[in-house]
Amino acid sequence: MKRSTSYVAIVAMLGIVTLASNGQTKKYDIKSCIVTFEMTQKVAGMDIKNKVVLSFDDYGTKECRETYQGDKIREVYFSNGKELYSLNPNKKTAAKLGDGSLGTEGRLDWNDISSADKKSGNAKQLPKMTIAGKTCEAFVVNVAGSSTTYAIWNHILMMLDMKSKDVTMLRKAVTVDEKTPVSADKCKGPKGYTVK
Repeated sequence: MKRSTSYVAIVAMLGIVTLASNGQTKKYDIKSCIVTFEMTQKVAGMDIKNKVVLSFDDYGTKECRETYQGDKIREVYFSNGKELYSLNPNKKTAAKLGDGSLGTEGRLDWNDISSADKKSGNAKQLPKMTIAGKTCEAFVVNVAGSSTTYAIWNHILMMLDMKSKDVTMLRKAVTVDEKTPVSADKCKGPKGYTVK
C-alpha cells in the first residue's frame, strides 16, 4: 500500500511510528547506531534550537530519542521492542504510549511514495546529499503550501527540512556513531520514575 505525500510529511514532522507495509522486519539497514542531530525551528517569531540524540539497536526495534535544551534533557521517548514510553525528566514520570514494537521513529523510503504523487510532481527525487559524512538518498514533497526535503541513509531519516508559511524546521544529523554499543539501559525505564 502506498502512502500519500501528506501522510509522509505528517509522519516525519510529528515523529509518528510507521513502517512500510510490505512485511519488512527490519526498520533500518544497520543493527545499531547513535545519531546526533541539531534541530532548529521557527514558530510564531520564536527561534527554538535543540539537540536530538537517536540511539537504536536490533535494527530499530529498540530505540531511544532524547531531546536536549542546552545540556539538559527535556524529553525522552523509548521503545523496548514491546512498549513505547515517554519520560518527563523534570517530573520523574513515565507514561506508557502503547505498542512499541516498531521503535520511536518513522521509516521513510522513496519507494513508499505513491506513483500518483510522483507523477503529479508533488514528490520529486533529488540528487544524493552528504549528511554527517553519509551519502543519503533525497527527495522533496510539496503538500498544501509546504515543502519538505528528506535525506535518508539506511532508512534512517538524516535530515528533515520543512518550510511553510508559518513554520520552518530543520533537523539535520551532525554525527553518526556506528562503533559505540547502545546501552540496554537506554530502552528501559529509569529507576526513580513513576510510571503512569
